[in-house]
Amino acid sequence: MRESYKQVKDAIKGGVIPATVTPLTPDLEVAEDDLYGHIRNLTSTDGIVATVANAHSGECKMSPPEDKERVIEIHQEASEDAMVFSGIHGESTAMAVEEARRAEAAGADALMPVPIDVYSHGDPDIIVEYYSDIADAVDIPLIAFQFGNFGDIAQPVSAYVELCKLDGVVALKNATFDVTRYEETVRALEPYRDEFTLMTGEDVFLYHSYLLGAETALISYANLVPDMHVEKLRAVREGDIERARELRSEMLPLTNFLFGEPVGRNRNRIKAALQMQGVFEHDTVRPPAQTLDPEERDRLREILQDMDRL
Repeated sequence: MRESYKQVKDAIKGGVIPATVTPLTPDLEVAEDDLYGHIRNLTSTDGIVATVANAHSGECKMSPPEDKERVIEIHQEASEDAMVFSGIHGESTAMAVEEARRAEAAGADALMPVPIDVYSHGDPDIIVEYYSDIADAVDIPLIAFQFGNFGDIAQPVSAYVELCKLDGVVALKNATFDVTRYEETVRALEPYRDEFTLMTGEDVFLYHSYLLGAETALISYANLVPDMHVEKLRAVREGDIERARELRSEMLPLTNFLFGEPVGRNRNRIKAALQMQGVFEHDTVRPPAQTLDPEERDRLREILQDMDRL
């Protein structure tokens, strides 16, 4: 691993990394001032060590290339000492390489390929070759990403072991939303733990994934209450399990709302919360995604008020 890559791997240990949502105007333009302010607020929080633009929460698969590049630039402009990573997407290797190069040119410090449909074939050679070709095309490291949808679950755990052994990979985001699969992955990777940073993307069982060894959280949930996320991770790492449990309980109503049925609406709910807090002017999402109905908004407002976050 290159020394500069190792520095990224080590710098993110013990911190929280929000996978940011992208504020939009009603005309689906990036609301640049809102995004700048949001990133500035997040990265001024002690313990937020990086942000990830253009992940699932940033509507990566639905956004034009020029919007993705501008979003990365704004993240860099607004970040203080925090690094800026970016999700990339390409259903073919050529598409992914092109997007990776554009993200690097826009200022990304590392890249996270989001899962693609061909993973569902279950052939581990496909995913390893895909990552290897992207890594060879850029001079910044990659974050491997195991997800519970888009066919990732069809890939054997051994495929993620091989990804974490690649020279260009500095971390694994484990986000299957399946605690059994999570534990299986952690056990399989134990011999290689010095070679990468283990991240959790399990927004709904963060506390448990920290206990199982996750060193960092890379989560959309951290767009909201980032200070609580940092405190919970630190509490587990310092052995203060009682405080970690207290924080989990305090956050549980918001957790259950954000990631309740239908699960795919968590991004929409996060945007609505940020609008209620005055961070975003609008809670626009890219169609066919839909904004919250009045009943959902009322429930969300009650939860935020009970948490003293409004």
